[in-house]
Amino acid sequence: MLRLSAAAALSIALFTGPALADDAADCAGADAQTIVPAWTRIIDKAGAPPASVAEAYAKRGQHYLNIGQPDRAFPDLDEAIKRNPSNADAHHNRGVVYALQGENEKALADLSEVIRLSPETAAESYHMRGRIYAAVGDWARALVEFDAALKTDPRHVDALISRGGVRYLKGGLLKPEVDLAVADFSKAIEIDPNNADAYESRCAVYGATNRSPQAIADCDQAIKLNPQSLQARINRGVAYVFQKQFDPGMTDLNEAARLDPGNPQVYKERGAVQALKGESAGALADANKAIALYPDYADALGLRAAMNERLGNRDQAIADYHKVLALDPSNNKSAEALKRLGATP
Repeated sequence: MLRLSAAAALSIALFTGPALADDAADCAGADAQTIVPAWTRIIDKAGAPPASVAEAYAKRGQHYLNIGQPDRAFPDLDEAIKRNPSNADAHHNRGVVYALQGENEKALADLSEVIRLSPETAAESYHMRGRIYAAVGDWARALVEFDAALKTDPRHVDALISRGGVRYLKGGLLKPEVDLAVADFSKAIEIDPNNADAYESRCAVYGATNRSPQAIADCDQAIKLNPQSLQARINRGVAYVFQKQFDPGMTDLNEAARLDPGNPQVYKERGAVQALKGESAGALADANKAIALYPDYADALGLRAAMNERLGNRDQAIADYHKVLALDPSNNKSAEALKRLGATP
């Protein structure tokens, strides 16, 4: 199964704001080694204007968040808000930290405060709220937020990609939702032709709807723009397989395994290709790798069951088919396989 890159994952999006006066001039154009000391000098400076100190905390917290240190960002952002509750930038960035920590209610509260304080520039906060709802599977509320982001900023590329992903996941393979998802990804590409995520996501929808040539073309572009794109490699590999081009499909999946050896989907997809080629032992080995990484991976358990059945390992096959049904009671293939093997579903 092909996956979307931008459907429910949480992205970090940060506000940028004007530089402070006086000592903040040292921060203009500062590199990572000098920017923190520059903001710290403002914070520690005796007699510094309270507004400048509050902004320095906000900027230093933003910098820590920018470089992937949310735990260091939080106390600065918290202090910035205590000193200046009207700082929309600090509320947004603290909301991002809360979201990264899984504290969704607190994240939503901060993002809502941004919208209250500065509704005309709150597109990214609407977008972040939508991503939080999407991450917990609340598609309807996510779409409301993405719509609000795009009403505020019709050229918000990330909101278009996110809305397209949720439309696809919400609608499955229903044509109206698929068409709306493709339209969102296409609009994102029109606005930003160099956005790898937009091509990658449209590739996934094309592949899932049996439009393999279009899927391959989009994944080609995504990989050209971002050679490290794992999901584009997986999706292009699967699209090649749908066209019975097994060798280029395996090449992509092997590269995906190199890029992320800890990703269970890679091994499941590669195992499925080997199964189609009649290479049962290789398929079984890859299914085992996927399950070792994700024990409740129903698709990988189903693959391992089928390979064990093919290889005559009846007891192992029955055990895995039962595991699949425990995870997905509606899995008719596993129920039929158990009957075929003389076992009770």
